[in-house]
Amino acid sequence: MKIAVLGSTGQTGRLIVARALGRGHDVIALARRPEQVDTSVTGNLSVVQADVTHPESVMNAVAGADVIISGLGITKKQDAAILSDGARLIASAAPRVIWLTSLGMGATEGALGSLNGALLKRILRHEWDAKDVAGRAVRSAGGTTVYAGPLTNKPYEDNGRLIRAEDYVPRMMPPVAPRAGIAALMVAEAEAPHFAGTDTIALFNGG
Repeated sequence: MKIAVLGSTGQTGRLIVARALGRGHDVIALARRPEQVDTSVTGNLSVVQADVTHPESVMNAVAGADVIISGLGITKKQDAAILSDGARLIASAAPRVIWLTSLGMGATEGALGSLNGALLKRILRHEWDAKDVAGRAVRSAGGTTVYAGPLTNKPYEDNGRLIRAEDYVPRMMPPVAPRAGIAALMVAEAEAPHFAGTDTIALFNGG
């Protein structure tokens, strides 16, 4: 399988690339700065300079990919339209898209309770609407959104799963998610899609 990874130089994106290569897939790592891609990983890795603000570069980079996995994120200094425009772009560029986003936003608004939800909205107000638009674009195109709680760098213990967002029981404390676990779940969904056109939530440790 050929997997294109958007956001391949981020902390989670790097792990997605490594996981996909470790599973024997051909990987296209898209990056605004190709020199920042970790090329020490073993496998069939192609690094391509691409930027969602230049749509043609992305369309050319993902040509022939079976699926795009996105770990794309932004800083407060970046335009939030990168997320919404990026989602629309890749949703039309590949047969399938798996998109990482934040629990408590978009289709999962309210999942953290009213108090924590209001706090999250205040902290992430810069990208709030854009993430909602991005999630809807991916889902409408038949893709899978993966909503994750606070990300950690703890090792993955092979104890994660995806559930449908509507099956999640709201709680005060958000479930934490190891980045390596998120990478594993997203690659697994690419290999054997169970949640096409669905909003999902990543849970670990039986949560």
